[in-house]
Amino acid sequence: MESEAFRIEIEDGVARCTMSGPNMNAMGAEMIEPLMQGLRRVLDEPEVRVVVVRGDGGNFSTGADLTIMGERMDPELLNRNMRRMGELIYELHEGPKPYIAEVDGWAVGGGFGLAMASDVTYATERARFYLSFVRLSLVPDFGSAYFLARRVGMARAKEIALSARVVDAEEALRIGMVNRVVPHEEIGDEVMKLARRLAGRSPDVLAHTKRFVNAAFQTDLRDQLDLEAYVQSLRVVSPEHREDVRRFLEKTTGQKDEG
Repeated sequence: MESEAFRIEIEDGVARCTMSGPNMNAMGAEMIEPLMQGLRRVLDEPEVRVVVVRGDGGNFSTGADLTIMGERMDPELLNRNMRRMGELIYELHEGPKPYIAEVDGWAVGGGFGLAMASDVTYATERARFYLSFVRLSLVPDFGSAYFLARRVGMARAKEIALSARVVDAEEALRIGMVNRVVPHEEIGDEVMKLARRLAGRSPDVLAHTKRFVNAAFQTDLRDQLDLEAYVQSLRVVSPEHREDVRRFLEKTTGQKDEG
């Protein structure tokens, strides 16, 4: 579904997805359906190797559109949309394609969860992370509490979620909520530089690497080591691995010869 509210540009294996809706990219009537259909498209598209999600207009997303909440909200519709979005959040995080969040300005509520679900999170100095649910007598959604606890630890995650306070970019970097803080004028270029680098690598290797890291908090160590041995024994005979080794040896040998 093509929409100005959720634009998709695919180039060099990277799907650059931009939220561009009203109310600071709130996930309201104009945004939610194009967002869900757009994410489904890029996740299912074989050409896409890396997914980038960003916001337009100086903000990532303020989450739920409060103008359609409260008495105006149909709980059955909300339940259906949350389950559909939940499947997409799960696939972004657990699926084979690296997912990068480019966060400028506010990431609030569901926008917070969409950012935290990423494999890599780059933020600008203007980024503000706000897990606002308790102030609206709601519970965290879009996996936001799950991802936050894994990034910053249980005690710190509880304090942020229960107090519903704003976390600025400097603190987010210090406590491990984001990977890098980049000036807002440069973040688009920096994110795409990383995305293109990842898109140039073996999709199978990226998928298994994501799987191994995601399993770190869930899998028994012996099971993980057994899985690593099995997958590695397949990778060492792959054409990609052999070509990488050849290039590496050529480069290092050439450097030694020049010296």
